[in-house]
Amino acid sequence: MRICCHCGTFRPSLAWDSLESGEDDIIHIMLKRGTQLVPLSVIKTIEAYSMFATGDTVLVAFSGGPDSTALVHILMLQSERYGIKLHLAYLNHNLRGAESAEEQRFVEAMAEQLGLPIETRALTEQESQELSKGSLESRARAVRRAFLEETASRVGANKIATGHTFDDQVETLLMRLFVGTGQDGFAGIRAVSGLFVRPLIDTPKESLLKFLGDNAINYVQDSTNLGGAALRNRIRHRLVPAIDEVFGPHAFAKLVSFSKLVARDSQVLDEIAQNAYQQASCEVNGRPALLVESLRRMRPAVRNRVVRKMLFEIGLPRQSINAQHIATVAAIAASHNPEARTKLPGAVSAARHGDAIVFGAPDPAPSTYPPFQCELRVPGSAEIPSRHRRVVASAVETPAGAVPGGKNESLLAADICLECGPELILRSAGDQDTFIPLGMGQQVRVHNFLKRQKVPRHERTNYPLITRRDGVVLWVVGQRIDNRARITETSRGAVRLTLRHV
Repeated sequence: MRICCHCGTFRPSLAWDSLESGEDDIIHIMLKRGTQLVPLSVIKTIEAYSMFATGDTVLVAFSGGPDSTALVHILMLQSERYGIKLHLAYLNHNLRGAESAEEQRFVEAMAEQLGLPIETRALTEQESQELSKGSLESRARAVRRAFLEETASRVGANKIATGHTFDDQVETLLMRLFVGTGQDGFAGIRAVSGLFVRPLIDTPKESLLKFLGDNAINYVQDSTNLGGAALRNRIRHRLVPAIDEVFGPHAFAKLVSFSKLVARDSQVLDEIAQNAYQQASCEVNGRPALLVESLRRMRPAVRNRVVRKMLFEIGLPRQSINAQHIATVAAIAASHNPEARTKLPGAVSAARHGDAIVFGAPDPAPSTYPPFQCELRVPGSAEIPSRHRRVVASAVETPAGAVPGGKNESLLAADICLECGPELILRSAGDQDTFIPLGMGQQVRVHNFLKRQKVPRHERTNYPLITRRDGVVLWVVGQRIDNRARITETSRGAVRLTLRHV
């Protein structure tokens, strides 16, 4: 690591004239404080994405490097303009020995000099060793993100600002292009993503170095960024100069411009896929699933997003999912093999189960509530196996006026309930059971209804129902009756159903 005021031009290939807006970007904003000049591209980005609002507390990811140092100073200069408060955060990965310790001392001294609060954390030796298992860059990024989100919550910050630059965007797009990515991946680093904002994403690093050098602002250099071992460093030091030599500096602006077009299209597809996911998702025996017919009706771009969302929902890390996993699940949906299945990362499987593809552990723990079915005569009673409950049925007079169904006791119209005979059926819910909840006008799956009622997953498995002999659901026991079985002014008699402890 070295501390410097200005390290010269970062690389001419990503200079000011590579930006779309051309000459306007070399204009600087003169500020009231001192002689410091802020690149106009930073202000344009902040305002184009409405990154800040008056009263925001912004946690700034600060490493002491040139990008984050420039970000801290720029946001300090702009804090009055936007009405924001700043709080710094630094994570020491402890991967560079004495250099890491020196870096931490630098950021703490800088925070004190600027009068800004700072939260720091140093990883233990064991935690640092864990980062080296697998992809160091992706593991370090995940740990850093978790640290920033936890720190933001603790200090009450509603925004997290990171120092990603135009150069980082170009390197990321080139890496994803040649390593392999989908449309979302080529949308690049988003300027705004949840809590995270990236004010420097349209500003070349060269401009930030000029800002630091013109104002004699110190920063540190991470020695690992200078080596050629990491893929990103090879892209930075070898591929970027080669593209600049062949195509010229404007190639990078065109690459990023195309990425923004992809991002806009991707956002629209995400909204379509979200609606499709809600229609296709369900549960089978308490496990998340997607309906096969729904997947078959979807366009490939939407279907792929729906499958990917399901994989995220069950907890698979983004970096562990590739196009082949998604294509394999899509093939299961297209297949007519009722036993089609595939293995996914993290000991997860996707398997056909009737009309759905079920996701989760290959061998889920058996339910403590076995499936069951028995008759319930009116009057009479029947026990629900393993749940220590009994349903008691009795015939009563029709009450005056309409009577809603209750939780542990419900009144139902006798002429509707007993239309198929004097016996009702007490049984466990199946995957395809539907009913019309009281007060609603359309059919819903019993499993989906129970999920919306926040019934615990293990309780939802083989949940007890009261039905007629023809299968029509009359009462989701202890929850709600079917709208068709409600008492009305024309009802002829009533059936009282009571749920009791045994």
